[in-house]
Amino acid sequence: MTADPLEGPLRGVRVLDIATMLGAGHCSSLLADFGAEVIHVELPGRGDSLRGMGPFKNDQSLRWAVVGRGKKSVTIDLHTEAGQDLVRRLVGLCDVVIENYRPGTIKKWRLGYDDLRTINPGLVLLSLSGYGQTGPKSHLPGFGRVIEAASGLMNQTGELDGPPLQMGVPLVDYVAGTFGAMAVSMALYDRSANGGEGQWIDLSLYESVIRLLDSLITRQDVLGDTPQRNGNRYINVAPSDVFRTRDAHYVFHSSATQTVFERLMTAIGRSDLLKDDRYATNTARTAPSGDINDIVQGWFSEHNLDEVMAVMDEHDVPCSPVNTMAEVIVDPQLFARDSLIRKAYADIGQVLMPGVVPKFSATPGKVRHAGPAIGEHTREVLAELLELTAPEIDDLYRRGVI
Repeated sequence: MTADPLEGPLRGVRVLDIATMLGAGHCSSLLADFGAEVIHVELPGRGDSLRGMGPFKNDQSLRWAVVGRGKKSVTIDLHTEAGQDLVRRLVGLCDVVIENYRPGTIKKWRLGYDDLRTINPGLVLLSLSGYGQTGPKSHLPGFGRVIEAASGLMNQTGELDGPPLQMGVPLVDYVAGTFGAMAVSMALYDRSANGGEGQWIDLSLYESVIRLLDSLITRQDVLGDTPQRNGNRYINVAPSDVFRTRDAHYVFHSSATQTVFERLMTAIGRSDLLKDDRYATNTARTAPSGDINDIVQGWFSEHNLDEVMAVMDEHDVPCSPVNTMAEVIVDPQLFARDSLIRKAYADIGQVLMPGVVPKFSATPGKVRHAGPAIGEHTREVLAELLELTAPEIDDLYRRGVI
């Protein structure tokens, strides 16, 4: 169904993506990167909501160029019985279905797990929702930024005397999407290696973030100590901060291990602090009264960025300038590893996007194309998979089903 052969460890897997928006979209794009054939169902005329999300060029969403990459776009109205019937027929030919409607919605359409597994017992159904399929909050609408607040993540971001700050990227959606791709892959492995049937994966945005907050959860429970915002400093490691250089650049460093701290002290000419009980251990340095970050900042303030980086490189101290996107997209490290690639998109031309992560030695993934036009593959999929005739497809178009 494509001139560009499917490659990667998931080749031979067919995914029916009836979801919309970013979390589920990121999940299916990861599966497509690694060789799955992803058929993305969109609402006729409107398409995936991501198509209306900026940034834009020539009225085309640049976000869709990336999130829609590698997928086939088919337009089917799931609100119609005829559309639901088409989806059920496709389910019989797929390994995975991904959906992100509010719990109970697909059941009303007779597309719930109990309905679908009677059609295809080996089916893996991934349901991504705000709070999960059960529990007192399961009925609530859930979007990534809302979950960022509900999970406590937002309350950890910002200065102590300032308001909570949201992340600069929709991290919650991307994290949940990554968990989703991992979960689908594990379910497929179980089906193949352990003789299992299909199963229903209940994934929530909320719990995806909670999983990342592991030690903060345990700290609150065991110590009764509510973590506070701490700006760019990290309560568990010192020194750790965004340091300002003499020429007004910013550099991040964190002495994550004792050996790194020792190399840093040598680099800035303060080896004497290694024998000072106030700084000798990380426990001592992270005490509320600790001033090691201020001491390190004093050294940064006396040196320009080039000097700072030369000294840190010489002493093997991990740190980095706080780069802008303009600096990131010309990083030779990313191009050397095909971690930034270009693909043709709509009428815009070649657009830069992240490459495939991670790298496989034997079955590497591949970005076959940028996000497709809405409904670009409708006729192809219905004719080749469901064996519908051209008049039958024309009739579905006339009725607004596709």
